[in-house]
Amino acid sequence: MNPSYVEELHALPTPAEFARFVQRNRPVVFRGLGFELAIPALKKWDESYLREKLGESELKIAATPLGNADSLVNETFVEPAYLSMTMNTFLDRMKEKKADEVLYLQSQNDNLHEELKDLLDDATSDIPFATEVFGAQPDVANVWIGDDRSVTSVHKDPYENLYLVVHGTKTFHLLPLTEFYCLHERLYSTASYKRASQGEWSIERHDSQIPWIPIDPAESVDLERFPRFKHAQVLTVTLSRGDVLYLPALWFHRVSQTASRDPQAPLAVAVNWWYDLAYDSPTWTLSNLVRKMTLALDGRVEET
Repeated sequence: MNPSYVEELHALPTPAEFARFVQRNRPVVFRGLGFELAIPALKKWDESYLREKLGESELKIAATPLGNADSLVNETFVEPAYLSMTMNTFLDRMKEKKADEVLYLQSQNDNLHEELKDLLDDATSDIPFATEVFGAQPDVANVWIGDDRSVTSVHKDPYENLYLVVHGTKTFHLLPLTEFYCLHERLYSTASYKRASQGEWSIERHDSQIPWIPIDPAESVDLERFPRFKHAQVLTVTLSRGDVLYLPALWFHRVSQTASRDPQAPLAVAVNWWYDLAYDSPTWTLSNLVRKMTLALDGRVEET
């Protein structure tokens, strides 16, 4: 397996085939797997269907002026404002595409079983070959709905991730957990966006800090400020409708998207299943080792 690119498979894998990627802690793209598994969401989740199923349901929607939720703004980690609105209002405002308002359904709280439970039958409860390998059902299933302007900055998750694109495309910039040294993580003060009733944005600062990565691997990186990044190995992969990405736990990733050009679904829509990481696994042990060594080199200690 060539470590410089993300391998692709074009057929339903057996659990044994999938297990080889898990054991090696390597991502893999399954092209068209969603169609092979006949996941109903791929045919059903257009705008009219979402309005029919969830039109008056109250949703928690992330809002930012630029699409930069959970990212660094002027050396501060800024979370989005969260607005409550119905699915109908959300879709209407997505169509307006106001220059200073970017909305993204990205609650990451098992929303498929909570506020979006009326869609549950359309998205399989799990990915069968993954469930067999991980030995348990997914802990969390999330739906993501946005447009071209939303970008997720580099971060990692403590979950084994199976990620399906339903509409539009998603582009992932990926870095193995062993690249932590190259990413220049440090502590940043935290804040969140606020929006006044007149529509003006402000940033409300919090009395806390968070470790975050200041590098965007999709842009030109200032190697004078971040010299270690020159050693980083970045993998890039774009998923289209029906494609599934296996993203191993604790891999760093940045995500951007393009909305579908289909007038019936002019959105970027995805659903993912998070399987819990085994905390006695070599992956967890290696991640902690790399992190502690890097912090020691930087003269830092682990934050508690």
